[in-house]
Amino acid sequence: MPQESSSLTDRFLIRELIERYSYAVNERDWPAFESCFSEDAVWDVGKPFDFRAQGRSSILEVARTKISEQDFVIQTPHATVIWLDGDRARAHSTVTEVVSAGGGATGIQMFGTYADELIRSGGWSFSRRVYRVTSVNMAPPVGDCYKEWAIR
Repeated sequence: MPQESSSLTDRFLIRELIERYSYAVNERDWPAFESCFSEDAVWDVGKPFDFRAQGRSSILEVARTKISEQDFVIQTPHATVIWLDGDRARAHSTVTEVVSAGGGATGIQMFGTYADELIRSGGWSFSRRVYRVTSVNMAPPVGDCYKEWAIR
């Protein structure tokens, strides 16, 4: 396969990974979420949340606990830039996230960025995912929640 086609394929697969991660967060699809990370991955979330998890199973437990407490979480990635280096890559994505909790009594509306390090081993996965908040409004989103979670 010519280098250019291979590069396009890798970029597509990395974008798909980033979007699958957001899908998994939004839908609480824990097997899909877990599959996004390498076995020894690091998930590092900065201020104002300040937590760090290492290892796929630890990352899954932290995410499942934090996200399951919410009425809903909607995360949309965009403006993704990818740098390829063989079986390694870096990616940078801007993220919009809206969270509702307590029956709509509380919530979060924020913008942030993910700086990712990825590895290819049978497929692309995050080896390090660093999230930094750019702007946060600790207020519930306006409107009613109609989301019904599929049983998984």
